[in-house]
Amino acid sequence: MATAKDVVTRYLDVLYNERRLDLVAELISDPTWRHHAGEVKVLSIAESIARLQATFDLCPVLRFDTSLLCGDDEFVTVCWNGFSTQTSGKSFTYCGIEVFRVVGGLITEIWNSRETGGHWEPPQTLG
Repeated sequence: MATAKDVVTRYLDVLYNERRLDLVAELISDPTWRHHAGEVKVLSIAESIARLQATFDLCPVLRFDTSLLCGDDEFVTVCWNGFSTQTSGKSFTYCGIEVFRVVGGLITEIWNSRETGGHWEPPQTLG
């Protein structure tokens, strides 16, 4: 079975970056809890697919790069950098932090920070 880090990496690198909605049922539980500051949404697989499709439709250019990934057998935290261009032509460079809970090889919960403009800088070497 894939590790929690493997599942989250596949979610970001393949499902999002390659727009592979066919992988939703392989990576995300039914239902999934999505936590944002002040709210929790419970999404079915169909609602998760619709949410992702709406994002892909809005952003013909969309990419996430992992800046930092750490975790254990159940929880994985990712700091990511994002790039997108919307159908209007407006482009964005932004970053965020997400915490994923993975149970039985499926993402069951996601905690999202608010996105912010800019990118995380690479770690500096202490000398």
